[in-house]
Amino acid sequence: MVLQVFSFDVLLRIIFLLTLAIMKIAQIGLIVLLACMLSACTEPEEETNRPFIKTISFAGIPNENVILDKAKSRITIQLPAILKGGLKPVMELSKGAQVVHGLTQENTIDLTSLCVCNYDNERITLRLDNKEAQSVYEIVVIPEGLLGAQNTNEQFTFLRNGDRTELSLPVENLYTNPHVDMLFFTNLETGKEEMISADAACLNHCNSLDHNRMIFSLSSPIEKYLKAGTYKIAFNNIKFPQHLVVTD
Repeated sequence: MVLQVFSFDVLLRIIFLLTLAIMKIAQIGLIVLLACMLSACTEPEEETNRPFIKTISFAGIPNENVILDKAKSRITIQLPAILKGGLKPVMELSKGAQVVHGLTQENTIDLTSLCVCNYDNERITLRLDNKEAQSVYEIVVIPEGLLGAQNTNEQFTFLRNGDRTELSLPVENLYTNPHVDMLFFTNLETGKEEMISADAACLNHCNSLDHNRMIFSLSSPIEKYLKAGTYKIAFNNIKFPQHLVVTD
């Protein structure tokens, strides 16, 4: 009877000691896991020879509107309605790194693929090089709102006997990949509306050096439809305060 009691006490002690050992191992494992996660979340790029962006901001854009996702090599920017001076980055790069692709002559990010009827969802990227390796960062822009007309008092002139002119309309939220296949011109004097189309083809384009402008090339046979006079301009249910003056 005494032997049975002694054996039961020993068994309880063994179970207790095993439980303590398992808890200790689990605690050590958790500490190691947390340490690995913390080191991975701080500067994972430091452990590689690939060039990387340490910090990035953009002139005229609040820092809270910029997200640098280092793990996914992605930069997300919420754009203002009117982008003054273009999207100009201010970057701190890793040692020896430089941007070799993705910037214009003005040192701005080229956003023209977002205003020229881009059907292929072409990615906007920055490519870095440090002479050992390259890295590519994807640029994702979020417009503040919908495409709209800027309220300016500009006026445009089209010469019917000329070869070509460009209608450069000031807009808000240009970089929304707009598609314009019809332009509407309403004669202020007669009220008659003329529609210019290109059989569903895209009429609009933009220029990386001409920010906040949607551009339309006006040429033959537009003179067959627009007679001399002053016209209101509209497309995609957007009415512009600017007028087009057509002359002979």
